[in-house]
Amino acid sequence: MKIVRFAFEVVRAALSDLGRSPVASLLAILAMGVAIFLLAGFVLVGRGVEALLSHWASQASIEVYLRDDAPDEEVALLARSLAADPAIRRVEQISRERALAEFRQLFPDLADIDGLLGENPLPRSLRLVPASPDPTTARALARQVGAHPAVDSVRLDREWIDTLARLGAVLRWSTAVGSLVLLLAGLTTIGSVVRLALDDKRDEVALMRLVGAPASFVLAPVLLSGALLGAAGAAVAVWGLDLVRLAALAWLEGTPLAGLASFMLGTGLDAASRLALLAGASAAGLVAAGLAAGRAAVR
Repeated sequence: MKIVRFAFEVVRAALSDLGRSPVASLLAILAMGVAIFLLAGFVLVGRGVEALLSHWASQASIEVYLRDDAPDEEVALLARSLAADPAIRRVEQISRERALAEFRQLFPDLADIDGLLGENPLPRSLRLVPASPDPTTARALARQVGAHPAVDSVRLDREWIDTLARLGAVLRWSTAVGSLVLLLAGLTTIGSVVRLALDDKRDEVALMRLVGAPASFVLAPVLLSGALLGAAGAAVAVWGLDLVRLAALAWLEGTPLAGLASFMLGTGLDAASRLALLAGASAAGLVAAGLAAGRAAVR
């Protein structure tokens, strides 16, 4: 019963402290909300980018262009040996006619290239899809296949994916640093609000200490105030991120970017990520409040 009463008094005191400076409390929640919003957006977009790059990497192919004078038997033997390689998921033989059809589909303005040149200039090839999206493995496989006497050249269709991956890494780091700066600003605001409330009730704290109130009775509301501000900021951020995500999906619906947006933003944050953000923001707010209050809360 004493524990329940103690908890009730702590909650009441914490809410009372936050009500002493409502504007400052709202600013602290807003500052935390912006920081957690960016952090949550970073988590959401980062996962989407990684999944998208992994998907593209798994579909990226190695084009093996064959020599014109390579015997058909030698080409067939090469295709069978590559198909049996566990490092290769799929092998396709691309005839000159199919290569020309694909070229016309990709470059309709140059569809009459065979007529202009008097012949089909495209070589036959083998299209390999590696079993692993690892670029190092793909490069090693390309070098190995390129050494075959029936092969004229090899094109590894992964450079643009590596470039996107590097850009994604830069974006993730810059967003993380920006989120950290804003998070520190939010925690500083929380500390200021808690310290201001503690200063406002300095006489009340002195009286409680005089009549023998334990330090925990003074410190617990301070820590709870910080935790509540942090949790409120995280809740606002998660709610705001859901609104922005749904608005973006609705705005891009029916456009060429709809599929990409759905792939990256369609699922949103899972329950575990939401709870982690709420718990982390609460803990950060609690620590910030305790550091800001310092010895004033226990003197």
